[in-house]
Amino acid sequence: MKKDSLIYTVLVTAVAAFIFVFLLSLANSATSEKVAENQRILEARAYLTAAGIVVSEEMDVEKELKSVFPQFDSSKPYQETTLNGKQLIVAPFQGSGLWGTITGVLGMDADFSRIVGMEILSHSETPGLGGRIDEAWFKDQFKGEYAVDGIVIRKGGGKGDTDKDNGEVDGITGASRTSDSLQQIINNQIDKMKSAKGGMN
Repeated sequence: MKKDSLIYTVLVTAVAAFIFVFLLSLANSATSEKVAENQRILEARAYLTAAGIVVSEEMDVEKELKSVFPQFDSSKPYQETTLNGKQLIVAPFQGSGLWGTITGVLGMDADFSRIVGMEILSHSETPGLGGRIDEAWFKDQFKGEYAVDGIVIRKGGGKGDTDKDNGEVDGITGASRTSDSLQQIINNQIDKMKSAKGGMN
């Protein structure tokens, strides 16, 4: 068969494609279990953080998750637990950001007056701008924030709001669209959690 013939080109391309797909399939099979484990750990960390627990690198987060949420069931819309005599409600959230879906976990106290914690699981926001929503200084502002009427992510200097009673957190400079989106996502999630708990909104 001539190497410059059409049949030869098609056969070589088909063989190369088969080998490439086969190697990709092998790589996927070899790593799928580890990928699933990492996803479980990531979600466990998010639930614990949303419950106000400081998660360390040394912590067995899956074991800690079972300890904090003995009845944990990811098919339920929210999880409940009591920590230090305080009842908490924790639930995953998702909504549209500027460039894609933002997912995370939100923790509230039982009367929905204050946010216990908020953790971002994934987003597609602009690196260096809206992508900064997963930075600690930004997320820490939500801890203990008054949220009876929801929260406002205001335009600010990007340094963080320390007043836990004003229902506001400091937005990220230059990322107003992401801030607006996240504000809507969080407030919608609070309403959903109230409804799921029995029409508290």
